[in-house]
Amino acid sequence: MPAPLGHPAYNLNGEGGRPVKFTAEVIDQYADELLEWMKDESKFWLKDFCLEKGLNPDLMSLWAKQSQRFSGAYETAYRLQEARIYKGALVGNYNPSMAKLGLTNWHGWTDKTEQKVHIDGAIKSILLEIEGKTEDLVRFNE
Repeated sequence: MPAPLGHPAYNLNGEGGRPVKFTAEVIDQYADELLEWMKDESKFWLKDFCLEKGLNPDLMSLWAKQSQRFSGAYETAYRLQEARIYKGALVGNYNPSMAKLGLTNWHGWTDKTEQKVHIDGAIKSILLEIEGKTEDLVRFNE
């Protein structure tokens, strides 16, 4: 909201409202810091990065929408997180149940389920009746 007529602007850019704390340059700096932080193999939990920097973790997804550079860094860190959790659970460094919980909730992993379809009654008799006749339907257009 702009300042009232005749009143000086509330901030430097003249648009009113609260000044922007995280400029594009600051966000890009955090992108570099995130990639540097992820170089340490023992670090994988992205929320820890935010806590160490005193940031609200929700800012990461917001910045990923605002900055292409941060988006790339965040995507790389996110994939590294997934790989490190999986590999850590495989070699026994992490509790498999907790790793599964993390991969399921934050990385979209799911258990594979198989279902067998049983056809009974009328549908089965219909399918048996038309078995072999569908070939004629396909050749009808020739």
